[in-house]
Order: sequence, then structure tokens, then C-alpha cells
Amino acid sequence: MKVLLATDGSETALAATKTVEQLAEHNSIDVTVVTVSYDPQRYQFQPWVPEWTEQENARTAKILASAERTLDRTCQTVSIKQVSGAVVPAILDEAKKRKVDLIVMGAKGHSAIGRLLLGSVSDSVASNANCSVLVVRPSDTFDFDRIVVGYDKSVASREAVAELMQMKLDDETHLDVVSVAEQPYVYVGEGFAGPPITLGPEHIQPIEETGERMASQIAEHYHHTHSHTPVAAHVGEAIVRQAEATNASLILVGDTGHGMLGELFLGSTSKYVLRHAPCSVWISRHHTETTDGATTQDATTEVSDAVATN
Repeated sequence: MKVLLATDGSETALAATKTVEQLAEHNSIDVTVVTVSYDPQRYQFQPWVPEWTEQENARTAKILASAERTLDRTCQTVSIKQVSGAVVPAILDEAKKRKVDLIVMGAKGHSAIGRLLLGSVSDSVASNANCSVLVVRPSDTFDFDRIVVGYDKSVASREAVAELMQMKLDDETHLDVVSVAEQPYVYVGEGFAGPPITLGPEHIQPIEETGERMASQIAEHYHHTHSHTPVAAHVGEAIVRQAEATNASLILVGDTGHGMLGELFLGSTSKYVLRHAPCSVWISRHHTETTDGATTQDATTEVSDAVATN
């Protein structure tokens, strides 16, 4: 797996570095460590540019050297690079040029208003990357011992599971497959009215059976796998609630992508989870690697193959 680790030497970036180190314990990982500096060309007429450049090069060299020492023990290869420019475009451009499978970075955290109006670096990278993104929130442990998987039978969610199953995890890892029975509401005037129908067993059972089938496939390798079918008005909220209840260390969701209006006014499940999760979040875009003719059955086969080879 080709990984790009974005770091700025902060506490959250160190947690992301430790996570890559942990993943590389049992997986073959080639990692590129990238740190981004402001472009000094913006200030080319300022007299302090040479001094600032020297100090910035020394600072980033120290950060990169530290990350290289940490990762060299477990990763197959480690390369380091300092780039200049706007942080988000620089990270995305580097990931695209190197054709990485996964971007790993720390989550700084922002206020609700800050997230809504401005967005964090991790939020922007996760929203715009062409590959999967793992946003790490610091914790006492870097083991993914309890994972919540959002699953809705879509190609994106099936291949998210396939991507996870291609990784080697501890046999004792607990996985909770969450398939949400979404409660419909009616939009009236300036707000939402009550639900137009009450979900009964006939509505919930097909979703429950779908989740159980996926959980049974995963359980062939990870025996501590269970399915859950909560009824909720918001899919992302139900997934986050499950992670909180089980003290999960990671949430995995597949990103299907949305149009601009959908992102601005409704918010995708992956965006909601990223902004509200109490733990690290893996947003999988594994499905973007498939051909245009990919089907749900193709994804089912890929999950089965991944389980068989793990």
C-alpha cells in the first residue's frame, strides 16, 4: 500500500505518524512523509525572506527526520519531502502525483461554526481527495481494536469493507457493522414535520438481513463481528452513536460523493461522521478504482475475495 502521511509536527500529526507505524507492523507500506510550508515567493520583496526560509527549512527538516526515524522500523520504504504553497492543494497534488492509496493525517479539531464556515485542513483533504483518507484523532492507543463499519449495500460501502479486509488486523479485532434504517421525514415550510410513516418490521427486516450477511462474511476472519440495525433520522448520527457506545477506535465509511448542493445543504454521511466522530475516521474511496461498469455483485465478490485471502 502506498501511503502519504501529511505532518506538521503537532500532537495530532504525531498520532497520525504512530498510526502509520502501527499499520506497517503487519502490512507492507511504502510511505511518503510530506510537510507543507508557506510559499516564500509570496513575500519576495520582504527583507526577512532569507532568514525566514532558513529557519523554516531547519524546522521542517527536524519534523521530517523525526517521522522518518519513527517509520523506518516498520515501513517497507520511507521517503520525505518538503513542499511549499497552500496546504490542502499541496497535499492533494502530492498524493495525486505519487498515486497513493491512502492519505493519513491528524485532525486538529475546530468549533462547530469554524467547521461549517471555514473547514479544517483534514476536512478539506478528506472531502477533495481522489483516494481514501484516514483522519486520526489522538488516543491512548493506536491499535484499531474496535471498528465501526457503516454499511448500506452500496458499491461504495461494500468496497470500503473490501479495502479494510485487505489490511491485516489483529485476529481479536471487534467489528460492528451498522446498517441504518433511515426514518423519512416531511419538509414543510421552514422545518421538518413528523415522519410520514412509522417503520415497521417489514421495513427494517430487509436492511437488517443485508447487514447480517455482510457481518457474516467479515466474521469468517474476524470472529468478533456483529451487525446492528438502528432506526434513525440521520445515518451519520447513528453511526457516530454506535462508535460512542462501544468506545470504538475507528469508523470506516465509504464515500459515494455528492453534488455541490448536496454537500452544502444536506451533508453526506461521510462528512457528518468525519466532523462528529469521537475517534479516527477512515473515508474509503476504494470504489473509485473500479471500472465504470462495476456492479454491486462485483463489490460482493471483492469482499469475499478479500476475506478469503486475509
